[in-house]
Amino acid sequence: SFWNRVGIRGADDCWPFLGATNARGYGNITWNGHAYLSHRLAAWLCGLISSPTAPQYRNESGFVLHRCDNPICCNPSHFEIDTLAKNQRDAYARNLRAPSCGSQHVNSKLTPQQVQDIRQRYGHNNCTQPLLAKEYGVSQTCIGLIMRGKTYRWI
Repeated sequence: SFWNRVGIRGADDCWPFLGATNARGYGNITWNGHAYLSHRLAAWLCGLISSPTAPQYRNESGFVLHRCDNPICCNPSHFEIDTLAKNQRDAYARNLRAPSCGSQHVNSKLTPQQVQDIRQRYGHNNCTQPLLAKEYGVSQTCIGLIMRGKTYRWI
């Protein structure tokens, strides 16, 4: 049974999954021929969620959040059912995850050197935001945000 692979302890303690974990530290288990995350399976077996698979849409409720911040914990009293956005906000608020900014952001198109060049060139020799945007393959809004210090602040 699933619960035989969980270190059940006191009601307030974390109940660690004793099986395999993935690269992010979450328990992995195969159940009835399907692979699941152990905390999702625990939440489903306890009736907290309607399916052991994650919701189809990221903005739906049904994500299993760990209040204890322990990815192998399977104690249902440590779970909160909410949205992925709530989970990410909590992770940022608790310093479990650092927001990606500037050139580290997944959608970033500019290197730190390019940002420095843009800041140095803007306003000199009739160098305008639209001209820089075209040259660097970004929008004029992007250049404006750089110049106002709204993006790429640490460069």
